[in-house]
Amino acid sequence: MKRYRFVVGALTLSLVVAACGQKPGVHVQTAAGSNSAALTNDAGTDTGTGGDTSAAGATTADASTGAAASGAAAGGGTKAATGGAAAATGPAMVRGTNRTGVTADKITLAIHAPATGAAPLPVASFERARDLYWRWITEAKGEKVLGRSKVEVLFKDDRYQPSTAVQACREMASSAFALAGGGGTDQIQACGRFAESSKVPYFSAGVTENGLRGLKYYYATSMSYKQQGILLAQYVKKNFPGKKVAAIITDTPNFDDARDGWESGVKASGLNYYKTLRHPRGDTSWYNTYATELKGAGVEVLYINSAPVDYIRFADQASQQGFKPQFVGVGVTMGLNTVLESGCPELNGGTFFSPFPGLDYAQQNIPDFFAAAQRFGIQADDLALALWGIAKNQHELFKRYEATYGKDLTREDFRDLIETQTGIHTGVFPDLNYTAADHFGSRAVQVLKADCGPKQYKTVATFASSF
Repeated sequence: MKRYRFVVGALTLSLVVAACGQKPGVHVQTAAGSNSAALTNDAGTDTGTGGDTSAAGATTADASTGAAASGAAAGGGTKAATGGAAAATGPAMVRGTNRTGVTADKITLAIHAPATGAAPLPVASFERARDLYWRWITEAKGEKVLGRSKVEVLFKDDRYQPSTAVQACREMASSAFALAGGGGTDQIQACGRFAESSKVPYFSAGVTENGLRGLKYYYATSMSYKQQGILLAQYVKKNFPGKKVAAIITDTPNFDDARDGWESGVKASGLNYYKTLRHPRGDTSWYNTYATELKGAGVEVLYINSAPVDYIRFADQASQQGFKPQFVGVGVTMGLNTVLESGCPELNGGTFFSPFPGLDYAQQNIPDFFAAAQRFGIQADDLALALWGIAKNQHELFKRYEATYGKDLTREDFRDLIETQTGIHTGVFPDLNYTAADHFGSRAVQVLKADCGPKQYKTVATFASSF
């Protein structure tokens, strides 16, 4: 059995929506530091909405009440930014009062992610790249963001536990204007619900819709797993016609809609389908059991939606049995180059959806990313590209806010603006189109294929909305 050195930075793990949890007592990342821990396969104990989602006694002056901008902000912040609100120049009247994280010269944003439980290397890639886009805009290009000369990005490790994620979000909400969760279904759901109760704008990669669809302050920046499942079935039908297909999906309530979307797509596409297997958390005995069953059933294409460590170990053990299916899946669970560093050669050819393209596409189409990385001495890896895409989405929304309201930035008005925006185009993530009834605004994916030669994912399709 090979030994695995699964090296994933903070955003990498944040994007990994896995059933596998973390042991308590591992390092906790601070807003300024970085830590790492050895890979663990112990199951977490939090599921569903998880954690305390209350606003911790904070009070919020609702824009509709006309309350004064004073007192504790949602999440414990300060309502009125001292000298921070510039006079509105847009045509719309600012009605909000919560200016937490906004000062005269700076906007503070925040992201939570599971930094611990990865491999024994520090999360230096994330630490260096988290504000790369904003430094490029404000320092290299000399532009201001809503009249401010700096955008700061805070980070906290949520340790892959919903309760810890809520605590991290509560702490950062006291000083950051908006929150973001890169991934981890249970953590995103918990923080999304906290943000709703605290009236803090919250963004994340699309994961489960359970407990998040219908929230006013939550916005997904990529397709949910349920939405991607339908599209993935189309992709399989087109690219692997007639082959027998099966799926392995983590057995937790927050992956039920991923299963439902996939099986709906299977039926609609008329795939030659065996069955969906649900694997338990914290139990590795399924690797050999499922490999034996699927090999015996003649399965040739396998959709896997699990933790990368499970994917890597399953592929290895299945290969030892002579079972080498074509792996496929939704994003962003597996489509990261760090997965290939540990999983090749067994993962060669695995094809997965992703909200951002591979580095090969970026080199030809996103030159500013590489110019920024070179200027600031940061490695231009796919983690940095993901962060670049997230920040570019936020910047586009800030531009639209300024055109509508001017430079006086409030949480309430920002939330109101987002759900009216369509055609949010960045050239990194697929376009977003939000409505008041639908905050899951993406309808397209990038498609990446593993190449174990350079151990990088190659881009085989971009901005695809059907197959």
